[in-house]
Amino acid sequence: MAQSHFMLFSSSFIIASGVSLIAGYYFIRFRKDMILHRNFMISASVLAILFLITYVTRWTLYGVTPFEGSNALRVVYFSILVPHVILASLVVPSAAWLIHLALRRKDYVKHKRLARWVFPVWVFVAASGWIIYYMLHGRG
Repeated sequence: MAQSHFMLFSSSFIIASGVSLIAGYYFIRFRKDMILHRNFMISASVLAILFLITYVTRWTLYGVTPFEGSNALRVVYFSILVPHVILASLVVPSAAWLIHLALRRKDYVKHKRLARWVFPVWVFVAASGWIIYYMLHGRG
């Protein structure tokens, strides 16, 4: 598989993960539907894990994609990339803990309290990942 196709394949997982994440939020916040919320959040997590696996595989096979934009865009790119990487490393264990709390079925209060912090961070990580992908591959 060519590198550009592999990157598109990999990125489709994080896009689907972000859509599932927002759908899961919608179903708990506005419909109070715990089953659909759970299903979408598990889907978001599985898709994010698939993204991570394919991203690491692509990185191993092809290396880092250098940013080729202007110096002004480089500042914008790195101002998005740095918090993206830092926050992504925090989302992974936080999301795992949220799933653990929810599956225990008696820690919903703790789950809800932590989710109020993790959800917007996870949305930022997903959205900034899409922006980073576009900045690297969206031109031409």
